[in-house]
Amino acid sequence: MKTVVNFILSLILTSMILSCSSTGDIEKPDNLIKESVMKRVLYDIMVLDAMRTFKPKNPDFEAVYSKPYIYKKYGIDSLQLVESDNYYAKFPRIYYRLYSNILKRMDKVKDSLTELDKLQRK
Repeated sequence: MKTVVNFILSLILTSMILSCSSTGDIEKPDNLIKESVMKRVLYDIMVLDAMRTFKPKNPDFEAVYSKPYIYKKYGIDSLQLVESDNYYAKFPRIYYRLYSNILKRMDKVKDSLTELDKLQRK
């Protein structure tokens, strides 16, 4: 009985190790967006997404400042953005660096707006 349990446990452990060891090939897309540009693209997307939550909504804003605006501004297309985002997501350190830089930039903007608000209230 003990040998059967050991055999089953070793079989489970072996299958877990083998299934987790394969990370797959990480191929760099031909049209990869550079990290510095990707940072700006993601920042703009986050700002536009935040602006969509404002009320009252301006229909002109939705028509002009949406994803096509981002694509035109940076000369990219939706497939290129998705492929680049997926590629960077496979490298957690790079992805973390991208988003931490975006959050730092947002904090700077927030601090600047807070300071302007304080000055206007005086």
